[in-house]
Amino acid sequence: MATISGIGNGLILAFINLAAEHVSNQQNEFRFFVLFIISFVLYIYSQRYALSKTTIAIENAIRKVRIRVADKIRKTELRFIENAGRGEMYLRLTQDSNLISQTVLILVSAAQSAMVLIFSVFYVAWLSPLSFFITVVVLSIAVLLYLSMETQVSGELQTATLKESEFFEALNHILDGFKEIKINRRKSDDLFKHVEKISNETEQLKVNVGIRLIASIMFSETSFYFLLAVLVFIVPLFSHTHSDVIFKITAATLFIIGPIGMIVNAMPMLSRTNVALNNIYKLESELDAMIPSTYETELPEIPPAKFQEVRIEEASFEYTDKGGKSLFSIGPINTTIKPGELLFIVGGNGSGKSTFLKLLTGLYYPIKGCCYLDGEEVDQVTYQNYRELFSIIFTDFHLFDRFYGLENVDEKKLKALLQLMELDKKTKYRDGKFTNVNLSTGQKKRLAFIAAILEDKPIYIFDELAADQDPQFRKYFYEVILQDLKKQGKTIIAVTHDDHYFNTADRVLKMEYGQLINYDEQIIR
Repeated sequence: MATISGIGNGLILAFINLAAEHVSNQQNEFRFFVLFIISFVLYIYSQRYALSKTTIAIENAIRKVRIRVADKIRKTELRFIENAGRGEMYLRLTQDSNLISQTVLILVSAAQSAMVLIFSVFYVAWLSPLSFFITVVVLSIAVLLYLSMETQVSGELQTATLKESEFFEALNHILDGFKEIKINRRKSDDLFKHVEKISNETEQLKVNVGIRLIASIMFSETSFYFLLAVLVFIVPLFSHTHSDVIFKITAATLFIIGPIGMIVNAMPMLSRTNVALNNIYKLESELDAMIPSTYETELPEIPPAKFQEVRIEEASFEYTDKGGKSLFSIGPINTTIKPGELLFIVGGNGSGKSTFLKLLTGLYYPIKGCCYLDGEEVDQVTYQNYRELFSIIFTDFHLFDRFYGLENVDEKKLKALLQLMELDKKTKYRDGKFTNVNLSTGQKKRLAFIAAILEDKPIYIFDELAADQDPQFRKYFYEVILQDLKKQGKTIIAVTHDDHYFNTADRVLKMEYGQLINYDEQIIR
């Protein structure tokens, strides 16, 4: 339809020229007016159709890309999410996709303009072969030089885009670390200087790109006016027949000013769009590399089942830098977890407690050793089903505003739990979601605990859940809540420093320098 639109636009030029020629010869033929109206209607209808369908198609495509990338993000591994820059992800899915959306209509219009340009060039060939030859030579040289300039611009645009993602990462530090920088002026000033430095570098890169783009645009316009000057002033000196059609050629040349301008202006947008597309493809390829092969085929969802034993045998894990150098490691770890067991884990900060929990729950894969469920080794195929045994609340947990994954919520039980956790006056559950999740840290933990209880999983992981609670709730948590869960046959693994309540646990293990050892039984007594 864009092609038909371009042809209709070109026909308008031809019929106007023919009508003008007949008028100059004092001939007034109504047929040219009718042909002009037909060409005009064809041009308007086809252009509107092409742009409308393109808008629908591109927004549908962007929706699919965003959903596809979001799906790949949820299927990737925790280590990738921990190491990946969120600013870069947001940039790809928001700014880059919006740029593609905004550019496509311009590109369709440019395609229509290209058809007008082609039609006009052939119209010039019909009028004067010499003018056609000169036009093709000049435009070909201009296009080749322009494309060579665009290659350099694309590289600089890629650099500018990467620098801009650094800005978003720095901005995340301001937002996520607001409390820290608010009470530390030097830290705030230093971070702001870093943000300002990145902004200045981004500005300079974009200015350089902009200047190159301006140079490209000016070169294109100069080439066009040079062509016009040659056709009007120089060619008539060598061809007498050219002077007879000079007005038609001039009109045709002036007529393509708009299409050439549209094409020239679309080229920088095309460069930016190509960079945006490459960024999205790069993100997808990184995600694809981190998605386990088991996700290539959808596995049937197996609901959490009872277990007889979870055994960790000679399991080790280590963090490494980008060069592969070891930064911290835990293991080898050997332990067995039985149903209905209440297990406490203690240890200093940085001892490896959270890493062990991620290894135990299948969020990290052991680099050595194995995890066994009821005597069967957990492998890449069965890891997801193994993870379904657990309901987790880590120290850096995320509080969802609704119960995702729970089709039927027992609202009576939920209301009772909200009252038990003293949250019934802080938030309500209406229309399938909580009315308020802007709570204190301790209240958020209690609300997350409610969500975990309603998931009804065999094993609960609580990482410092009682740390931000008042003494009365702590006592109730250890002596009543955990004991009730134990009576229900639930297995509880809790990271805690509350040694006053160690006697409530069946076992207490200690993480020390990455090793899991039995805690001194004399302290328990």
